[in-house]
Amino acid sequence: MSVIVNEPVVGMMNETYFKSRSELLSWVNSLLHLNVQKVEELATGAIHCQILDAMYPRKVKMSKVNFGARYDHEFTLNFKVLQDAFTKLGVKKIVPIQRLIKAKYQDNLEFLQWMHHFFHCNYSGQEYNAEERRSKCKGVQKMKKTLKENNSAAVNKPKRNSGGKHAKPISARYSSKASGDSKRSNSEAKALKAKLDQCEKNMKILLKERDFYFNKIVEMEKHCVSDDFKDTELSKTLQKIMYEQE
Repeated sequence: MSVIVNEPVVGMMNETYFKSRSELLSWVNSLLHLNVQKVEELATGAIHCQILDAMYPRKVKMSKVNFGARYDHEFTLNFKVLQDAFTKLGVKKIVPIQRLIKAKYQDNLEFLQWMHHFFHCNYSGQEYNAEERRSKCKGVQKMKKTLKENNSAAVNKPKRNSGGKHAKPISARYSSKASGDSKRSNSEAKALKAKLDQCEKNMKILLKERDFYFNKIVEMEKHCVSDDFKDTELSKTLQKIMYEQE
């Protein structure tokens, strides 16, 4: 299967950069039958390798991918497998390995957003057995063990004591200061509500201002890529400013 869309850089105004963390993680988990909870978990590089494997079956050396990777040098090896596959497929994307392996949220979110865009532009819809393909990788058993322990910890989380011989008597839980505490609590609740109302007002103002400037940037981008303007120096300068990342 040939590469249909090969965009090493996607404009920040592209809809892919407005995909939320939860949307992206839900997509990853559905595609690969995983239970990823945080974007930072993708810093190992293994999941990105399998996303590409789902797009281009047997083009990624899955036997070299380590799903049990725990250290930076292991993450680096996984991302090198991904970069090698990109090179062989003719994908011009340069994987920012040194940034991704630091497991910082923003860097990994942006790369996942790009992968999501690349996937949906090129995936042909063929069936993919994620678990069978993942069994070819290293560290899969370690990953399953960790996942099982995490799930077990969540299920067996201690519950709050609701009564029984260890519960405090009612007389011990309520003191003679109950009335004063209640008045103080009501006063604090009113103060907190006032702060919340103010925060909501400020949020509405900020959202309105954000939408105003966002629409301006979208209009600028349209003009920058128009036939009459796209090859000018001013257009190139404006695009550099709009797409520049820290």
